[in-house]
Amino acid sequence: MKTLITLFSIFLISFSGTTINESSAELVQDQLVFDGYEGNYYFFSDENYQAVVLEVSNQETVKNYDLINGNLEGKVFKVAYTATENPDNSSAIGIIQSIKPLP
Repeated sequence: MKTLITLFSIFLISFSGTTINESSAELVQDQLVFDGYEGNYYFFSDENYQAVVLEVSNQETVKNYDLINGNLEGKVFKVAYTATENPDNSSAIGIIQSIKPLP
């Protein structure tokens, strides 16, 4: 009986850990001003002039916009990105899922 309770407890703990990890990948949508591109990072500013550093996992996401050459610096975009925990080897706080220029 103790073995059964132990196995059931381990199952519940491992299942709840998976749920916590899935909820940490939050989708954020915001209006951001494009500041530039450097070293696979896209730099934006939010409405409070706070830096927002993003990256892309698929270049198709940003292929319609010339963000790399600096022609769109200062332009406002509606950006949807998946917030990520900041790993030690990355400066980005998220991964761009979609991007659209605003008038």
